[in-house]
Amino acid sequence: MKVLAIGNSFSDDATSYLHQIAAAGGTRLDVVSLCIGGCPLQLHWENALSAQKVYGATFNGEETEGLVSLPETLENGGFDAVTLQQGSILSGKPETYYPYIENLFHYIRALSPDAEMLIHQTWAYEDGYERLSEYSNSSETMFARVKAAYALAAERLGALNGAPLRIIPCGAAMRAARGDPVFASVCGDGKPYSLYPDGFHASLVYGRYLLGAVWYETLTGKSIANNNFAPAGAEADKIALLKTYAHGAGR
Repeated sequence: MKVLAIGNSFSDDATSYLHQIAAAGGTRLDVVSLCIGGCPLQLHWENALSAQKVYGATFNGEETEGLVSLPETLENGGFDAVTLQQGSILSGKPETYYPYIENLFHYIRALSPDAEMLIHQTWAYEDGYERLSEYSNSSETMFARVKAAYALAAERLGALNGAPLRIIPCGAAMRAARGDPVFASVCGDGKPYSLYPDGFHASLVYGRYLLGAVWYETLTGKSIANNNFAPAGAEADKIALLKTYAHGAGR
């Protein structure tokens, strides 16, 4: 399986361990993440039209050299799946999705007609993070709005697709895991198992592992339960907890 994530640093976070998790589960899964920091859907659409080489790319979690364009990546990729997402600060504002996500849908379908398109549901910021002011200073409020906006996008693109678009429920997994006292945190409190290093990205060990597990289950249909991959430095009991939240996110 070969997957393209059209995103930003959040897609880099989510796919960092995906190749390794899939390999441990007996699946060859190669993933390309196209990243411009904070990139919103409008800019992705403008980049599709301009065909400029403006994206940094990671392949199986490793940075590649040089910059690439969206059309060349799609034309040369042979992808089985392509994901779309909104920039995080706009992710709970559905009016910012259109017409760009629909335009991108048609564009991707033309260049990669056999690929399944999916929605990458991104996550809410950590409580106490300053940019939560856009969402009443509430992570819960942000997640509710993010979830609704992505659900609407999946519905609208599903109407164009002839079948519902699947959602990769990363936001739901992060929300559920943060409800566990082990992973509960407030921005800047120094909790050792925080899923955030800075209030909005996913932490390098536990946050990224959780997201990768969600992608793995969604894309392969396999359970994360007996998968034996763990990032370097991870504690086994914490990984076991995160597996339950990854598995439960799509239920």
